Amino acid sequence: MNYHNLNSIGDIIEKMLKKNKLEQGIHQIEIKNAWRNVMGEGAWTYTTNVKFNKNLLTISLLSSTLRQEYTYRKEEIIKMLNTELKQDLIKNIRFL
Repeated sequence: MNYHNLNSIGDIIEKMLKKNKLEQGIHQIEIKNAWRNVMGEGAWTYTTNVKFNKNLLTISLLSSTLRQEYTYRKEEIIKMLNTELKQDLIKNIRFL
């Protein structure tokens, strides 16, 4: 048996995701979970939508007070989310 051509399951899955262009959907789910974990249940209850596209995270919030507070803390929130995700996916956040 030739062991030189063996790939790890993780490598195979990663190649399959890229080939079938499924990464964006996976990132969407991971980011939504990261938002909930990092910001907590309190913020999650005021969140109506989490959307990620081309390194921009768009968060829709019911509370204008939270929207304003998070806008001021944008850079800190980006760092916390990317740390939770263990990769630098998010470059900017927009709060609606």
